[in-house]
Parts: sequence; structure tokens; C-alpha cells
Amino acid sequence: MIGPVAALLLALGGSQELGAQTLYGSIVGEVTDATGAAVPGATVVITSKETGLTRQTATNTVGGYSFPNTPTGTYQVEVTAQGFTKYTHTDVAVTINSVVRVNVRLEVRAVTESLVVSASTATLQTDRAEVRSEIGTRELVNLPVPLGRNYQQIFRTRPGFRPPTNAHSVPANPSRALTFNVNGTSQSTNNTRIDGATSSNPHLPHLTGYVPTLEAIETVNVVTNSFDAEQGLAGGAAVNVQIRSGTNARHGSLFEYHSNQHWKAMPFFVPASAGKPKLVYNQFGGTAGGRCARTSCSTSSATRPPLTARTPPC
Repeated sequence: MIGPVAALLLALGGSQELGAQTLYGSIVGEVTDATGAAVPGATVVITSKETGLTRQTATNTVGGYSFPNTPTGTYQVEVTAQGFTKYTHTDVAVTINSVVRVNVRLEVRAVTESLVVSASTATLQTDRAEVRSEIGTRELVNLPVPLGRNYQQIFRTRPGFRPPTNAHSVPANPSRALTFNVNGTSQSTNNTRIDGATSSNPHLPHLTGYVPTLEAIETVNVVTNSFDAEQGLAGGAAVNVQIRSGTNARHGSLFEYHSNQHWKAMPFFVPASAGKPKLVYNQFGGTAGGRCARTSCSTSSATRPPLTARTPPC
């Protein structure tokens, strides 16, 4: 027998079968007519612009629909119903650990009409209570970061984060993962997942075991408060890193970054007569991707003290 509280929750959430979102996102919404009445039985189709993936469902008795566990990307949402104009939303961005709501209002069809929405506006997050932020590909590739090009350096732009810092020696921390505190909590209470799998250094739990190159990352989702149950093992920040996947188009990139002592200031405790310590740092690599496959490679060389040198795995 279902109690009154459970019945109320089922009634309110009947159109949103969200499920676990650590690896995926969701598209949910309601379909109504011009008077605001629900349109049951409407056909809703989403199509990925990158891969061509298509999924279809029908609205329930209260006009709700849900696409849980949706791979990230940009989607086109089409809604059709007998007697109504066709509705198309061309740019719906889905990211990991997020719920995108697309509510649709259908108009009565006169002859042969269709409504196309090509732009989207920023909306409040109303389907989840967590406090989170996204670091997308554009930020990862274009924001300046210190030598080593570690995505964790960008956390300094997020509220509540202490600026990340290097820790331990290269043998103990070969990936040169950074440590950081979030909202005053211990650095050991952060949890980083890469494509859903927790990545941690078994001997130094406050460090991640692997740091992907910037070009290999699709998005970084950071949750800092009001964690859902799926964001376990985290008290400061739950960091979800998604690696890029292939698309239907071939693509790639090449990069090289160089730094030397001439671009650096004189260290405070070095005598002026000694001159600047020698520093030569080169990091270069590239990416290549195509249909359902993507590889990334990065190599660096440096002449500097071993404590601060970084050679990302290739």
C-alpha cells in the first residue's frame, strides 16, 4: 500500500525518471497546448548533432516526457502531435550530471506549419538542489594555465576553492596532481571521477591518480554543496571529468607551449649577481578524432629542478 507522501512524490515526479547522472545528463519537459492543458501521447524525438543518435518517447497522461541517461552533446528536440504544429528546438546542450528542461507549448495547426526554436536562453536549475558549475571545452582550451597545463588549475576561478597547489615529489605524484580545499573542508574529502570511475592515489588519497591532458577533456562538472546520493565519497567537492568521444566528423589539433627563464622574474632569495636560474620548458602534442574514437597525446621536456618538472603520460 502506497502512503500519501509516496503518492504525492510519484504524482509530482511522474514525468521525470532522472536516474543516476554522474556519467550522463537528462532531457525532461512537459508538452501543453495554447491553453496550458497537457497533451498526452505526443511524440518526442531527440537527435544528437554530433553522432546522429536518435531516441524517441511519448508524453504520459500529464504531458510529461523524460530522456534519462542521455550522452552529453548538442541535441535537436522535435515534438509532434495530431492536430498541432510541429515543434523543433535545434540547440539543446546536455552535459554530465545535469538535467535540461525543455517545456513545449504546441499551437493548433492551421494548414502546414511548424515552429522552430534555434536559440536557447540561460535558465535556472530547478530540477536539482545541488550547487555545481561547469568547465567546458572552450574554457579548458583557451584559459591560461601555469606550466603543465593541468585542468585543476582552473578551479581557482570557482567560488569556495583555495588556489590549487603542487604537492609531493615526482616519484610520489607522477601525474603532478594538485591539492585544494573546498569551502574550508579537508583536502582529503574531495572525490574526482573520470568517466564515472574514482581516480585517487592509493598512497596519497588527497591526490588524483591520473590527470588527463586538456585537449582530451570534454567537460568538468564540479559539485560543492547539497550533494545527491550518487555523489558519494565527497565532502568538499565532487569533480566529474568527462573524456571526449568521437563524432561523425574527423578533427584534430596540434599545440606547443614554451617557457624559459627570460620570461620569469628573478627569485626573491637569489643574489642579483647570480643571475636567473636556467629554465627551459617545452610541452607539445596533438589530438586526432573521428567516428566514435579520439586519442590525445602530450609530451613535455624541461630543464629545471625535478620537484617541479612535469612529464604527462603519452
